[in-house]
Amino acid sequence: MPRARLAPLELDEEALVHQFPEIDRRALGAFYTPAPLVERTLRLALTHLQDGPLTVVDPACGAGAFLAAAARMRPEAHLCGLELLPEVARLCQARVPSAEVHVGDALRGGLAPLLARIPSGHRELWVGNPPYNGTSALLKDRAAWARLRSLMPLALPRGTSLRDDFAFFLLLAAHRLSTRPGVLAFITPSSLLDAFLYAPLRQALLGTLRLHAVVDLGSGAFSGTQVRTCITVWSSLPGRARPPSFEREGKHLSFTPEAPEWRLAPTPGEAATLDSRWRAQGEPLTTLVPVSFPGLKTRFDELLVDEDPQRLIERLRHFARTPPRGLPAFARAHGIPSTLLPKLQALKHGPPLRVELSQVRPFFRYAGARHRGSLPPEARAYCYLDRRLIPRGDHRLRGPYDPHLGAVKLLFNVRELPLSAALLEEEGCVHDHRHARFAPLLVPQRIREEGLSVARNVRSVEELGPLVPNLSPRGLAWAEHLGGPLHVFHELVRFLNGPEVQEHWAPVFGASRVVSVPIPPR
Repeated sequence: MPRARLAPLELDEEALVHQFPEIDRRALGAFYTPAPLVERTLRLALTHLQDGPLTVVDPACGAGAFLAAAARMRPEAHLCGLELLPEVARLCQARVPSAEVHVGDALRGGLAPLLARIPSGHRELWVGNPPYNGTSALLKDRAAWARLRSLMPLALPRGTSLRDDFAFFLLLAAHRLSTRPGVLAFITPSSLLDAFLYAPLRQALLGTLRLHAVVDLGSGAFSGTQVRTCITVWSSLPGRARPPSFEREGKHLSFTPEAPEWRLAPTPGEAATLDSRWRAQGEPLTTLVPVSFPGLKTRFDELLVDEDPQRLIERLRHFARTPPRGLPAFARAHGIPSTLLPKLQALKHGPPLRVELSQVRPFFRYAGARHRGSLPPEARAYCYLDRRLIPRGDHRLRGPYDPHLGAVKLLFNVRELPLSAALLEEEGCVHDHRHARFAPLLVPQRIREEGLSVARNVRSVEELGPLVPNLSPRGLAWAEHLGGPLHVFHELVRFLNGPEVQEHWAPVFGASRVVSVPIPPR
């Protein structure tokens, strides 16, 4: 590659990194930090560090934004940086000659040689903008994942996980600072603050370090992305503990993280009052409606979804009669990108495909908040629902039971912002929104009473018992009062989209709790 021209010290990090257009920054989760945000993060961190020997560690240093700023603000500090990409590491080293910059992967042991060179007696400042990508490549490396998972000796309850690189970087830094004095200041997605997914991570961090400050940056802090981000500042320094401060849009509040979610943000009184009242009056949505499923992910809409059902069936029939060697021509004929040829080839393995009209279903591209309440005509298409053609399998189709059959389904979010709800009322309809669940109005009795796993162990739907309303005992009593189960589903849509949920409860608890639905007394 051509030699990168060095930029002046004060040049923005984004401008520096654009010297490497071949780097897939989205795949790496690498969105480099604007200079004002770098300085703001460092100032927050340095307020907790007095004068004295200091080492600054950036475990994902990129082109050196944090190290360059630290060299200006604490010129006597020892500077250490680790960068995954050699060409970016070279730029960082040239930009900050006083730093010690290594090439390596922090999540696979790359930090050890760098940390071994930190002088004894130094306090450490771990600072940076670690990568975040939603689903880390580390999940495919069992040994590396297990090593990092061992740094958090807490259980991962159902619905929680360690799956994003930024979470692993936080664990690495917290583990290091658990044995020496220092400060940690990272920019991460705001999901760290309240997502139920990271409740165990928050609990582990609060048990290891002291939280000093949270700054909710909102969305748009980084070029090319609208992800909501935040700064959190932690320390292992001795001293009197004070409640952490929370800043959003210039407003400052103190708060205390509390179990079971350990949210890193204050709880407004109105939201807390609603939550307490609804829990006392009703049931969590997932208790009231006991059987629900994730939306269908075909992972191959180019083949399996179309606005025209006749065109869809003709494409599938063409695919069925095309031999493997003819797949490139088939893809060109139907406008399927050549990059998807491996998927087409994989679907050719196994018994020959028989295309049946009965497999064509109404399909709705549900868009959550944009389709709150009802689904517009432009959301409609058709899907060919055949288990053999769902790459990686479809775990929502359990045994002989097809939860997509039936005319009524409640769509809703659980611990996923923005909360929304809508009702599908068309026989056999399917929806695809990855963050929403769907609950059929009627389900086999044994599935409602014994759980979904029973569907795997029967040979026919008849063995699962008659169809019954998908409601808890209190929900059934409510249905009798309202005039039937369908009225309960309509009432749930009204409640979840109502102002008390949307304007007060959801902004506070929507990412961390399942909303309780108040049920009027009989």
